[in-house]
Amino acid sequence: LEEGIDLAILEACSPSDVTEVVGSGKVDMGMKAMIHVLAAKDRGIDLTSFGTILDEPPTGLIFKKSMKIEGIEDLRGKNIGYIGHFGKIMVDDLMRQAGIPDTEYTMIRVGMNVTDAIMRGEIDTGIGFTNFQRIELEELSGEPVGMLRIDELDGLGCCCFCSIQFVASDEYYKNNIPKIEGFMRALRRAMDLTIEYPDEAWDIMCRANPRLNTPLYTKIFQRTLPYFSRDLLNVERDWTKVGDFCKHLEILKTDFDQNSIWTNAHVPSTGRPQVEPVTA
Repeated sequence: LEEGIDLAILEACSPSDVTEVVGSGKVDMGMKAMIHVLAAKDRGIDLTSFGTILDEPPTGLIFKKSMKIEGIEDLRGKNIGYIGHFGKIMVDDLMRQAGIPDTEYTMIRVGMNVTDAIMRGEIDTGIGFTNFQRIELEELSGEPVGMLRIDELDGLGCCCFCSIQFVASDEYYKNNIPKIEGFMRALRRAMDLTIEYPDEAWDIMCRANPRLNTPLYTKIFQRTLPYFSRDLLNVERDWTKVGDFCKHLEILKTDFDQNSIWTNAHVPSTGRPQVEPVTA
C-alpha cells in the first residue's frame, strides 16, 4: 500500500501453471524456478526475471533413512517420485550417467505431494526441497530423513537451477516499469524485516494466513531463512550455468542468450540487511 500497489496473492493449483498464466497476461507477476523460466522462453513464452527471492535452495531426492539409500546405486529397484516433467528428465539423466537402465527403476509423478506419497508407500524416494518436503517428512515419519542432492550428483557446484525468480511477461514488464519498481522497493523493505526480525515477520505472515501458524510451518520458515536472497539480484553466473545445464538435458531446443531474459535494473541498491547469510 505504501507504494500504491493493490496486491492480491494467488496460489496456483499446480506449480507448472505459473509460467503459462503469467506469460498469457492472466496475472501480472509470478514466482518461478530459474530452470522453468528458461524452458518457458524455449516454448515461446516470453518472460522477464526482475529479481530473486530464494537463492539456491537445495533440491534432491528425499527419503526416510530406514530405506538405507546412500548413493545413486541404491536407487535400483526403487519407485521414484517427481514433481513435474523436468524433474523426471533430471533423474533419468542421472541414472543414465550412473549406467542404470530405466527398466531398473520406476518414475511416478506425484506433484508437490512427495511427502504423502512416501508416507503411503507409493514411492520410496522423491524430489523435494531440503527446507520444505524434507522437514515435512521428518515431522510426519518421526525418523531421520536423508537427501541425495541433485546438484552434487550432477557436479553442478550450486543448486541455482531451483533459485526462485520474480517474473512478468515481457509485455507487462515493458508497460509497467513504475509498478515493477514500486513492487521491488516494497519487497526490499519486507526482505530486510524478514532477515533482521524473522519472528516479527513470521507473526505478520501467520496473522495474514492463520493456517500457517503451526509448529511444522514455523520450522519450514526457519529452515528457509538462510536461502532468502539478501540483495534480490539476478546472478549472471547462475543464469549461464543453468542455461548450460538445460542444454545438457536437451530441455532447450532453440538457440537464445539465457542472459537476455533477466534484469537487475529495478532492484533497490539500498537497505541491505546487516545479518549475514548462514550459507554461502
